[in-house]
Amino acid sequence: MKIAALLTCFNRKEKTIQCLHSLFHILPECNVYLVDDLSTDGTSEAIQESFPKVHIIKGTGNLFWSRGMYTAWKEAMRKNYDYYLWLNDDIELYPFFFQELIECQALYNSNCIISGLVEDFNKNKILYGGSDSQKKRIHPNNQPQQIKFMNGNVVLVPKSVVDKIGIINPIYHHDLGDVDYGLTAQENGIKVYATRIPIASGYSNNFCRVRKWGVTLKERFKKLYSPLGSNPTINFYFRKKHFGITKAIIFITYIFILNILPDKIVAFVWGDTYKDK
Repeated sequence: MKIAALLTCFNRKEKTIQCLHSLFHILPECNVYLVDDLSTDGTSEAIQESFPKVHIIKGTGNLFWSRGMYTAWKEAMRKNYDYYLWLNDDIELYPFFFQELIECQALYNSNCIISGLVEDFNKNKILYGGSDSQKKRIHPNNQPQQIKFMNGNVVLVPKSVVDKIGIINPIYHHDLGDVDYGLTAQENGIKVYATRIPIASGYSNNFCRVRKWGVTLKERFKKLYSPLGSNPTINFYFRKKHFGITKAIIFITYIFILNILPDKIVAFVWGDTYKDK
């Protein structure tokens, strides 16, 4: 079984090293393709010293998550692999993580994507994995549960899926690349499931992308169109592709209104909904 692990990172040296330690402890023969998007904290040097087998790809400094993962995946596609394993560089994998991914896939003849449930380090809360059609987060119940909206923190994609739908779409800058890939799979008859149990610990990165508070209108729109914002052009493409043009127009109109209105009105109408959690 040939496995390619795909990661992208930026200035999280300690977390990235810890993630790789947990991976190689379980899968020592795994081939790793890691995009370092111009880190300045010595990430590449530390990886080369500790894990010389890792294929390090230098980014431009403007790839962020989705385009970083696309770059790593494109490089891995130069060789032939049975599975492609997505990993966020800030997670710590449990010893049984890969066994759980493979067992869940085997239940569906391997023609599916498996997204691993990720919990916080206190094991009190599920952070990532995915959500159902009502956008309710999936929680473990000892059975694989079907996902509508997939998170890309730890995901196993078999070659058969890649042969059918390709790799992640580089139109996405930071977010939405994982959600888009999961939806594209489902639209092509490929189901997405969550693992039966959590298979990793991680950190919550729950900050608001659609609005910045306490700044001028110009600064709000600058943040909105930034890679870490909720770019209206990319969001329109995403929503039109998966939900139709009407819902795309409604969402973009809503986002513009949300950013045009002053802080006081937004807080009065929506409370803390659009503030960092």
